Amino acid sequence: MVCNAQDRLQRAMDRYEYGAAAEILDSLIKGMSADSIMVSQNKDRIISLTLQRAGCLKKLHRNEEAAMALADVLHLDRFNIGLLAELAECHMLTGRTGESFQLYSILSGLQPDNVYFRICQARILFREKQYEESIDLCKVILAKDSIPEILSMTADGYKNLGKADSALVYYNHVLRKKPRHVPTMSKKADILLSAKQYVPVIDMSREYLQDDPDNMTMLPIYGLALHLQGSYPLSIETFEHQRELGDDSYPVHYYIGLNHYMMDNWPRAVTELEKAYQIDSSDVTLVYQLAHAKSHMIRRTGLESGGLNPESERLYAKALDMLEPSPSMMHNIYGSMAMARHRTENFRDAIKYYELSYRYNPKNISALSSIGYCYERLKEYDKALEYYQRYMKFGKPGTSGYQFVKESIDYIKQEKFMEE
Repeated sequence: MVCNAQDRLQRAMDRYEYGAAAEILDSLIKGMSADSIMVSQNKDRIISLTLQRAGCLKKLHRNEEAAMALADVLHLDRFNIGLLAELAECHMLTGRTGESFQLYSILSGLQPDNVYFRICQARILFREKQYEESIDLCKVILAKDSIPEILSMTADGYKNLGKADSALVYYNHVLRKKPRHVPTMSKKADILLSAKQYVPVIDMSREYLQDDPDNMTMLPIYGLALHLQGSYPLSIETFEHQRELGDDSYPVHYYIGLNHYMMDNWPRAVTELEKAYQIDSSDVTLVYQLAHAKSHMIRRTGLESGGLNPESERLYAKALDMLEPSPSMMHNIYGSMAMARHRTENFRDAIKYYELSYRYNPKNISALSSIGYCYERLKEYDKALEYYQRYMKFGKPGTSGYQFVKESIDYIKQEKFMEE
């Protein structure tokens, strides 16, 4: 009967029928566990079959059953390396990371030179966001073997702790072992871009793209670094190439539009930002930028200007509705709305929004001179002088803004004298 079961087991395993194999193994184990004497006589065989059965169950993602089967026979040999290791892995697969870590700690104590058990401990600590402890274990492992994956885990740990310099050291170690490893290059670029070190990212990306010009991970990194550096035409070219390769995503449209936006190329900016907006309209920064770009495209009726673009007005209102009170963003939005009305010579409304912008950022004294200018154009000279003089209290002599206000005050005083 045992021979027949073994034959059926082998056939099931050869056909990858792990469910059937697990059932056969279960029947064999039960046959050897009828009483305590049989268990004692067949201890090693029971452990071996249980390990096989657990392996079959794991293949079918029945990890809970596998863990229970292993735990049921652990009393037969509490220091059996195979049982402990398999049970630790099952606990890890079922999310019991605490139990898994304890077992790997026992295993590391039993086999202090075993690198695999240390790696498992480090991975659990990293998964549980205990980055400092994970890094310490990684360093123990690296003292024995400079494994690229452990170097990368160490770097990721430092990155998550906000220790960018240490993270870069280890990412560079990885790249010395795997010079063209794109995931590591991407992480390194993220740190450098956050530190506004654009040139190293541009150089690293350009060098890689010379051999692999269509890489869809490095292309956007290169395009973003160029944009942040202010190389807008080259950034457009890079994102356009990405689009030619079939990428019609939000970032592609957004950064093409934003590059045109930064160059005051308003029609192209609007075209691309609108495409990004159609994909995702939840970003208040995009809504504000699209409103600002549209505000430069003055609506016209016949030969006469029709005033502020109504679509721009709607988007400004949406941005304000979306915005959680952030003084800097409120200042930017109201300032942009004021300038949009200023351009269409709607000075009364411009004054209102300049006032709101100034309220959110009193350090921006140019809003005071702008309000003064609007009152000047409305020929409300007393109000204009009031705001110009407020500006002069804070303005820096010698600057173009200070000189403009000084000349404006002289002009208004002359106009008032002529009126009198």
